[in-house]
Amino acid sequence: MREKTPRKFSTTPGTRDVLPPESTRLLDAQARVLERFRLHGFREIVTPALEYSEVIEEPKLRDSAFKLFDPDNQMLLLRPEVTTPVARLVAQRLRNSPPPYKLSYSLPVYRRTGVGRGQSAEFRQAGVEAVGSASPGEDAGTIALLVDVLRTLGLRPGTDFALVLGQAAFYRGYLNSAAPGAASGVLAALADKDLVRVDEISYTLQPEVAASVREIPRLVGPAADGSVLERAGRYAGENEEAAAALENLHRILEHLQAVGCLDGVMLDFGLIGRHDYYTGAVYEVYASGLGFTVANGGRYDNLLRRFGEPLPATGFAISLERLVSVLPDEEPAPLVVLVGASVEATRTAADLRGSGVPVLHLAEDLPPAQAAEYARSVDAGWVCYPAPDGVKLAAADGGEPEIVSLEECAGRVLS
Repeated sequence: MREKTPRKFSTTPGTRDVLPPESTRLLDAQARVLERFRLHGFREIVTPALEYSEVIEEPKLRDSAFKLFDPDNQMLLLRPEVTTPVARLVAQRLRNSPPPYKLSYSLPVYRRTGVGRGQSAEFRQAGVEAVGSASPGEDAGTIALLVDVLRTLGLRPGTDFALVLGQAAFYRGYLNSAAPGAASGVLAALADKDLVRVDEISYTLQPEVAASVREIPRLVGPAADGSVLERAGRYAGENEEAAAALENLHRILEHLQAVGCLDGVMLDFGLIGRHDYYTGAVYEVYASGLGFTVANGGRYDNLLRRFGEPLPATGFAISLERLVSVLPDEEPAPLVVLVGASVEATRTAADLRGSGVPVLHLAEDLPPAQAAEYARSVDAGWVCYPAPDGVKLAAADGGEPEIVSLEECAGRVLS
């Protein structure tokens, strides 16, 4: 009698196995993203998957984290994001090196929030953090890098994606002056993108303030259109914090214009970031046909104070799975299945790889029909067998085999 399986051997809720060719596309995209990061001088780091619970302070992130306990009964969290662990790393490990620190990463993160609502409990983030400079040129530099990454992967700004840019300090500065008692409630509602709640709170304020509280989050338009900034300037008035935030945004846009990155950038004064640690410029990337953000980032000048290093910082994170889902389709790699158990087959496979041909060597003597079926199952376009002075080559979809030299084989496959 067969023994019953004690439990289901399946993936846990919110997680999944990733199979080829999707896994290949994911890893290829990751490699290309990291290559662009290196081109801009960012050095890659790796942080532990487990952090002490005290490292993550923001309530939303703590609530979404998976929790466990070590042998000393200390609470640990599976990292729900990477920015805070990078802040810890900089404060602990790089304090004796001169800033700024230009760091990059590509790491899995884990969150309970959103499972069952089209989101994942485990996903991979690739991003950069520039720590130690308060210059608006640094904000512009990270935004330009993000645009460069998306362009390199085949996405067109303004057509395939839009980068929405806001300034968290502008609205906060206005509220702290005009409606200090309502500031925390309005900002919490806006962080959740709940404009209905913002409107409800505004009706408890004086009419002239209430109108501005409702209108500022609705200041939206192309970054290349100066009218949006002009309208925002009317609300800044004599408010020093709001005026300084608006001037900072001006400087960022000047840097972006200098490198040709204003295409596809939209200004949104209702965007203040989803995390409490954002203090200045914040941005999100939306791609055509996807209901979630592909990337987000911004300035967080106060986060490192918690770790004893009061350094300004800015950066972004890309959700690689979401990014891959919106990339243009590409032709599959020209994989060849070479069939044969002989030493000559092993030598032929090595020779073809030496010519740049991707070869899966199947070290068995399979008949052509079975070999072609296997080739199709692994997305290979060709099947070949070793032959005197070359190989017997056929298309995996059932083409007629032909004896060709190794050079001819490489030419046909790679073309």
